[in-house]
Amino acid sequence: MSQFEGIYGITGICPPPDVKLKTKTIPYAPGMPLRYEITSIVNSKDPFVRRQWTLFVLALEKFKAIPVDKKLSYFQVAGIHGYPEIAWDNAPPPPPDPVNPGDGDNPNGGYCAHNTITFPTWHRPYMLLYEQRLWEIMIELVTIDWKLESAEAQEWTDAANQWRLPYWDWAYKQKYCEDFALPLVFTSPTVRIWPPQSVLSRYPTPKSYLNPLWGFDNPETDDDGNPLPLGRMPQGKEQYNIKDDIDTKHGGKAGVVSECVLPWSQTTGVGRYGIFISQNPARYTGLNGINNTSAVNNAFAVANSAKFWYSHPETGTIADSINRLFSPGCNGTWGLFASTKWNKENCANEYLSLEFIHNNVHNMTGGGHFATGVGHMADVPVAAFDPIFWLHHCNIDRLLAMWQALNWRLWWDKPEPPSSPPNVPDPLPTACLEPFHTKDHGDPAKDVWTSERCRDWTELHYQYDSLVPKPTAILPDGTLNEDQYKTDLASYINARYEHTITLVKHIKESDAIQTPDGLLKAAHDDQLVWEDYIINVQYDRYALNGRSYAIQFYLGSKANDDATVFSHANFLGQVYTFSGAVRENGGNCANCKSQADGGVLSRAQVPITIQLLHQATDDQNDIHPITSFVRDEVDEYLEKHLRWRFIALGGAERPAEDFPNTLISVWRGLGQRRQAEQDAGADSAPLPLPPSYTNYRPIHQATHGKRCGLQRDDA
Repeated sequence: MSQFEGIYGITGICPPPDVKLKTKTIPYAPGMPLRYEITSIVNSKDPFVRRQWTLFVLALEKFKAIPVDKKLSYFQVAGIHGYPEIAWDNAPPPPPDPVNPGDGDNPNGGYCAHNTITFPTWHRPYMLLYEQRLWEIMIELVTIDWKLESAEAQEWTDAANQWRLPYWDWAYKQKYCEDFALPLVFTSPTVRIWPPQSVLSRYPTPKSYLNPLWGFDNPETDDDGNPLPLGRMPQGKEQYNIKDDIDTKHGGKAGVVSECVLPWSQTTGVGRYGIFISQNPARYTGLNGINNTSAVNNAFAVANSAKFWYSHPETGTIADSINRLFSPGCNGTWGLFASTKWNKENCANEYLSLEFIHNNVHNMTGGGHFATGVGHMADVPVAAFDPIFWLHHCNIDRLLAMWQALNWRLWWDKPEPPSSPPNVPDPLPTACLEPFHTKDHGDPAKDVWTSERCRDWTELHYQYDSLVPKPTAILPDGTLNEDQYKTDLASYINARYEHTITLVKHIKESDAIQTPDGLLKAAHDDQLVWEDYIINVQYDRYALNGRSYAIQFYLGSKANDDATVFSHANFLGQVYTFSGAVRENGGNCANCKSQADGGVLSRAQVPITIQLLHQATDDQNDIHPITSFVRDEVDEYLEKHLRWRFIALGGAERPAEDFPNTLISVWRGLGQRRQAEQDAGADSAPLPLPPSYTNYRPIHQATHGKRCGLQRDDA
């Protein structure tokens, strides 16, 4: 199958024959195979699920070993996301931009779909392609490699046909460490498998089998069988060479070791927090695919809980952001939810998006600083070579499906308002999602997936475990009671993703904690209203000529003292741009180039109420001197202690002057508990729903006089 000739159709895995589509508005297909969270699969004792897990492990291992010049190889499928920037499956490459490209412009382009409202829909057929390829290899294992007898073959074929790609829910704590972290299966170079008894002799160490999720090595090898560097492919395969990401604007040079050069061409395998710069002599280390799992987990712990300086129950900020993503009013249109793209009509509580949260996870998983380790997941053109990319994006698709189920009619529902100068137009739902084709041997220009075609995920033959309805949401005719279904789903989201109200309620109900003055505006049994704080960021993701960078926020110990401000203990959160790449001899993909030339800006939001609450109720007030939520005190505290800095991918700090289009503002609003009453006869307790957030006003004092901050005379 890796040598498939002609156009390759992405159709998904055929569902069982008894699956029936019973969609009224919200997609619903009882019996459709499910995409599960990865941990539930790895830990299962069910023989059927163990067969599926074994097939997944062995198929992924075989997939990664296919030579790079095969269209359906892991290498080429991953390369669609960026490097080596070649047309795939006879799809026309994105048109060069401008029409007559100049020096440094990319003559071919990539298939980039970031900072645009097709971000989540472009990745949907991409995940389907990956899932389909693994299933095809599973069937090859059963029918060709193993040649199982009929009864055993049927068992394993059934397992393959029911298998769907798992996801990693990074906003939910892992049980093995009770924290936000990598799934346990990503922390070990070996896993356990359960092959068929008839071929067990081929797998002498099934209890410690090499884990294909651990990484990816170049399948092209030298004479001794060692993986070649990704930028030194064998003769005849040079077009598949991976390039370095070189920031020449800030001093990066080919062949010179520095923070301005990401040495992807020199790596033989994918790493996470694995690449460092060593001195005397200067050289890169960790180029052979090093995984520093403790560093990944530490990054998630720091970003989500900042537990270094408070002692109350931890409420993860990434979970809080996911909860807010589903709150009414936070993103009331498709464009606001789907993309980081900014427009002048954005309201204060409309800066949070699925893409922004996705960007931060890429950075936290890969590593973006040579001092702590750099990894492929942090850079757009090489991110998809890491096997964790696919589980991350499967979760993005899951969150997309959940939001669609709650907001089905919000689909390209509001055109972008006019602006001066005009913004780069948004793609239409009928725009082609290159290079993904809908049928075998079709027309490479016409038989292409569009957002409209992939809107309903059940028509792509999968469902998520999170979207299976409760029995009480199914009507006698077998269809959904859609209002009840949406209430149940919103309640599930609220329960799974801990958020600000979790901490507010804990403080309010605790005998050991004094509720800070000014926090609660209403605290009756049927109503809970609190003061909520957010940081909104308008930024230029192309400010560093395409190099990704992070805007890191801190609440420092001492005003204007960098030595104490910029430490893990004071970390609030960050905005990671996850931009395109910069190279010595190449530009950005066509989409990135047109956005950069058009001055397209992006937006993000960092909620900070949780951190402020911990500081206001912590005993260590000599370190974090805030004692209440009285507005004047909070405003003065933010004025003195809120700081930010700009860190380019690689670790170099850049001056704020390099980011003239960045605008950082702090806002105060109201958070309010929401509940849904249940029908008579059901459990009488109301169902808690994601809170509402409204009535935000800027706090000019917090940012006035600071570079890139909102000033008192700004609108």
